[in-house]
Amino acid sequence: MRRRKFFKLSFLSLGAVAAGGGAYVFFEKFEELAKKIILADTAGLGIDRDVYDQFFIDIKKKRKWDSIFFSHHKQILKWHYYINNPLFTLPYKTSYEVNRSKLVGTFLLSTNFFYEKMNPQVKIKYIGLHDPYERSCANPFSNIYYQS
Repeated sequence: MRRRKFFKLSFLSLGAVAAGGGAYVFFEKFEELAKKIILADTAGLGIDRDVYDQFFIDIKKKRKWDSIFFSHHKQILKWHYYINNPLFTLPYKTSYEVNRSKLVGTFLLSTNFFYEKMNPQVKIKYIGLHDPYERSCANPFSNIYYQS
């Protein structure tokens, strides 16, 4: 095998692997990625699997993904989740961090985590999908819950 043929085959195989990985990221279901992100970010809280499952059942039932995240936000979350590394950053890193926090925050606001004063020893239960337009007005960060 000549050197040129070797380089051509190497670049073609590298391009095929990159295209396959890109297609996987592009066509992966957003719900699967959201589960991975929420499980990773709340791993230290000791939340039961039923709480996660009920949250995703309610989101799917009410079709809230589209009202929480636009389609380009979903793609930014996907690409940054899989290609995030310390050597280089993709564009829109700040948007990725904001949307990731929004996803985990929506999950935690749907539980009793903030109403129990963010105490990790208390068992976390699912209250209902957080929607400020449907749920009664409550501020879990008010001084009523955190008195001196």
